[in-house]
Amino acid sequence: MSEQTLSDRGQKNVSAGEAFDKLVEIFTNVYDKDSNPDGIISLGVAENGLMHKELAAYFNKIIDRRYFTDKKKLDINTRHLTYGDGPFGTRALRSALSNFFNDYFSPVNKVLPEHLVLAGGVTSVIDLITFAIANPGDGILVGRPLYTSFPNDVRIRADAKLVAVSSEGKDPMGEEMVQQYEKELVKQEKAGTKIRAIILARSVSNNSPFPNANTNSSPRSPHNPLGLCYNPPRAIQTKDTLKAYMRFCQKHRIHFISDEVYAKSIYAHPDNTHSVPFTSALSIDTASLIDPSLVHILYGMSKDFSCNGLRSGVLLTQHNAPLIKSVKSVALFSWPASVAELYWTHMLNDRPFLEYYFEENSKRLAEGYTTLTSFLKEHGIGWVKGSNAGFYIWVDFRNLLGKDIRVEDDDDDKVETVAMERPSQVYKTSKKASERDDWFFQKIIKAKVFVASGNAFFAEEHGWYRVSFSIPKEVLEVGLERLGRVLEEVKREEVDG
Repeated sequence: MSEQTLSDRGQKNVSAGEAFDKLVEIFTNVYDKDSNPDGIISLGVAENGLMHKELAAYFNKIIDRRYFTDKKKLDINTRHLTYGDGPFGTRALRSALSNFFNDYFSPVNKVLPEHLVLAGGVTSVIDLITFAIANPGDGILVGRPLYTSFPNDVRIRADAKLVAVSSEGKDPMGEEMVQQYEKELVKQEKAGTKIRAIILARSVSNNSPFPNANTNSSPRSPHNPLGLCYNPPRAIQTKDTLKAYMRFCQKHRIHFISDEVYAKSIYAHPDNTHSVPFTSALSIDTASLIDPSLVHILYGMSKDFSCNGLRSGVLLTQHNAPLIKSVKSVALFSWPASVAELYWTHMLNDRPFLEYYFEENSKRLAEGYTTLTSFLKEHGIGWVKGSNAGFYIWVDFRNLLGKDIRVEDDDDDKVETVAMERPSQVYKTSKKASERDDWFFQKIIKAKVFVASGNAFFAEEHGWYRVSFSIPKEVLEVGLERLGRVLEEVKREEVDG
């Protein structure tokens, strides 16, 4: 079919589809020790395979009546082959989730089933809420570096724009970063872009080889790609960062969206003894800070429950009935599968298994972190310290790229303008550094390893990469062995050059 037959909207989405095709090439050529030893080892996708064998065994057993009593078996019946309770989540799952939030997220106000809308993954949830709160061309603020899918999540259907907020040398974890949001909001609205919300998955400065933000004064939710948790306000603190963000949203009457998908993917390690534990925005008394109808939580099954393939995400908003109704009206387009909902419901209600799963998952994440950071130390590579959440760390390969690594904005003699395939963003970047970064990335891919380039996360400097460690240790070690050969080759080329 000729592209000329597409609508303007359809034509704009062609490039997004092409970008995903590159990931599909990796997904369809995955390493397996026996069946595909020359396949690609993925250290670049936020997917947790550390508990997959246990989960598969668990799900298989609960549908086998020989293993469980009637109380614990999974009962797939004819109702699960119908439209069930509708497109926004079964009553059983919304009830199980509300109990889960009440028990694990310490909410100020009790979470009720009617506060929740389910969809086919958190990407769908972001699409739904953006469609409800933003008009075409409106902007959503997110701090850099940021989760690579956010731009498409807010744009492809809702036609909103992601606006990346730069730190410009300020501590991105500190209260002064709110000034950057203010500055960007004023700039965008002066240019005609109405800002509708912020999504808080916050970032750390990458202006030094070992960026250590002051995590005692920062927002509260695990961050992608940095793998850090963020701090809640203490009652006696008047200059808390989270409070400042909420006041900022209240001042401009924009939505405060808290991405909490890694809430239970926390791990402990000697390197992160001073890291901040997870605290949900639900546990913050917002009465004097922000209209509670502007506060929303994102959560899902992919990360904490290691089930990316069982597409289930949830929007939690406690004080905005019109938003709930609006989202429900279009939930038909992201209807979660009944069997996926049934699995999640059963797992949430099986507290003994859930406690075992979270404890063991945390232990294995710590082991993966140790394996990866030991490798980085051995090769003299830096990373953002203090990681204690998620499946990855933010790794610093800048010393392999030479000088002029900064993604510049103001020196036209040294930079060329590069229009990125991302909404509302044009970068000026050092051509030499950009080419060197791409060369380095391609060498890694050629070695049959995939790591996620910081360019996809709006990094403020070339040479930053998100590297995941949440795969079985024996596979991780093969991937790191391959990556190590690339690092040594690059270092030799620098010496010879």
